[in-house]
Amino acid sequence: MVRRRSNNSTYTPPEESRSGTLRIAIWGAILAVGIAIGAALSTLNPSPQTVDAIRLDNIAPSRDFCNNYGASALVTNTRTYVTLNPFNVYVSQSEVQPGCVVLPNNWNELLRQGTIRDADIRTCKDRMNTFGYVGDLNSQPQVDCVYRSEDRERLLVPPTANPANPPT
Repeated sequence: MVRRRSNNSTYTPPEESRSGTLRIAIWGAILAVGIAIGAALSTLNPSPQTVDAIRLDNIAPSRDFCNNYGASALVTNTRTYVTLNPFNVYVSQSEVQPGCVVLPNNWNELLRQGTIRDADIRTCKDRMNTFGYVGDLNSQPQVDCVYRSEDRERLLVPPTANPANPPT
């Protein structure tokens, strides 16, 4: 004969097991809240080394002019030295400073301020470029004819993000 057990009693885990599970849940919640607070504080109060578009717009040279007639930019100055015998390439440490790229339809503003001449516009326009500068426009800025790279979309934008222009 087979004896059957009665189903009147239900299994209850020991009290220690419940309190351990509760402790783990509490510590997990504290960790999640801590990470969320840390992320929020770092976003609201970035360190001086953090550069974003808003900060870059604020430190751009001749800020009002740049924001109205162009786009703020990080400008890096690097020298490259190439020796031929023996063949070697040496690169200097980059110097980073705020700058501005002037949109082509606003070149007349640079001309009006006397920072470029008609000859500069002809030369730059022939190469299908635009102007960029560092330094304050009121105190002898360094203005350069800069080339706009078309590779930015292919290198920085994921292929699925822009279906109208598939990568080549």
